Amino acid sequence: MKKILCAGLVVCDIPLRPVPRNLFDLDHATIEEPIYSTGGDAVNVSITLSKLGMQAFFSGLVGNDQNGDFILNRLTSLGVDTSGAARHPSLGTGVSYIIIEPEGERHFLTPGLINNEFSIEHIPPELIREVDLVYLGSAMSLRKMDQGGTVELFKKSHSLGKITAADVSGSKAGMGAYWRELLGPMLMETDIFLPSYQEAVDLTGRDDLAGIRDALSVYGIKLLIVKRGSLGCYITDFKNEWNIPTFTEFKAVDTTGAGDSFTGGFLCAHLLGWPPQNAGRFANAVASFNVTKVGATGGVPDFDTVYQYVREHNPPGTFTVNV
Repeated sequence: MKKILCAGLVVCDIPLRPVPRNLFDLDHATIEEPIYSTGGDAVNVSITLSKLGMQAFFSGLVGNDQNGDFILNRLTSLGVDTSGAARHPSLGTGVSYIIIEPEGERHFLTPGLINNEFSIEHIPPELIREVDLVYLGSAMSLRKMDQGGTVELFKKSHSLGKITAADVSGSKAGMGAYWRELLGPMLMETDIFLPSYQEAVDLTGRDDLAGIRDALSVYGIKLLIVKRGSLGCYITDFKNEWNIPTFTEFKAVDTTGAGDSFTGGFLCAHLLGWPPQNAGRFANAVASFNVTKVGATGGVPDFDTVYQYVREHNPPGTFTVNV
């Protein structure tokens, strides 16, 4: 069984749905009863990997509070190893209020500061030695990790022969120069980089995939995967490239965690040795299943369900892999 360490952002999600787009023009709107769920890239990816049959290890910072208990208990119940989790002595667990439109699109309000205190000192060195791949979730939303911690983590991982992977969050137009200053050293140590399309645009200043590819080629990344939502994904190893459409048979109920479930699906397939284009098809399917349920990981199925679906719904000869 392949082992992956998922370190980084952790929050307790509180989804509010369905929220009309013209909310601020209204005096009153009725929503469903909010249901607490786990959230944050490191949490969502670790749960996705565990559901897909990988051994996932979680490392993140939570408070000594009920929300922290809820997240760790949920992770444990789903088979994620939480020995790398740490508790902050005074700050509360991060919370994310998710405003979900009737069509499933979502917007986040995140008042928590605790994730900025997460550092490499919170990641047990023995976990890095044990796993096959080290993933950092939500670069640019983890102050201490962004200011050198992730570079140190990935250098240590590479010295031990581990694969490194990362994504980003906190996309904002006009922040490209600042992002490049902080992300540049990290990307030099990143094997697999998985930004969303908008994050890639904000980082590079280019809105075309070829331009994004060329701008990021200078860092030595081995695989660039641009998550494109309903359009699927773009993948390049900087020699070849693939535009892989997603599946259209699924009705989106909640797109929260779609990108994270895609990331978990891709990393799972990559560790199985699949070629990038097939890993992308598999990841598209994982995310497609996931958005049919409420919650960041509520719709993630088991490996066999995804595998059989992809085999049956791709053109003949386009999905030939060993399991």
